[in-house]
Amino acid sequence: MGYDMYVEDGPDEAERTAVAEAHEGLKQARARGTGVLEAHQRIDAATRSYYRFNVWGMGTARELMGAFGMLSFQDEPAWPDATEYVEARAALEKAPADESAREAAEAARAHLSAATEAVRVADPGGAGISHYKLCSNDAWLVSPREIEAALKAYACAASEDREEAVRDFAQWDSWIRFLADAQARGGFRVC
Repeated sequence: MGYDMYVEDGPDEAERTAVAEAHEGLKQARARGTGVLEAHQRIDAATRSYYRFNVWGMGTARELMGAFGMLSFQDEPAWPDATEYVEARAALEKAPADESAREAAEAARAHLSAATEAVRVADPGGAGISHYKLCSNDAWLVSPREIEAALKAYACAASEDREEAVRDFAQWDSWIRFLADAQARGGFRVC
């Protein structure tokens, strides 16, 4: 298990071109039988709209972010009640040919989906990234405002502490770069 983060606005044309070129370089490296690791590193460097942590990595990132004051701690919002959808699906299963039951199930599904998305994109307004959004793969949207607050807190930290984080956690520098890039591109989803 891990955490896949996707920039909300997706890759731009420059990123798509850079990733395609890096993949071509990987094909060539494989054909030569040398430089494969470096080619993979170029793919990683070109990919700005995606980031991944394994469970340990996200835990370490959350710990460091907490220490730097980059997180805010609110309760996770309540998920919408799915009773209407469950009941509409049960009615449809009893009468699969009933068009009104099909329409009711579809309407209930659309309502539940919209209500669920509203929870996922909500920005509770804390002074940093909402901690709960980095604790599950529920497609939370970390907003540009949350990222901006987190990066401001990080920028205010002592330079020795920032340098120590880079030394102690190999992904820290690239994570901070991802946050800065995502902030300018609609935030990111945690999946």
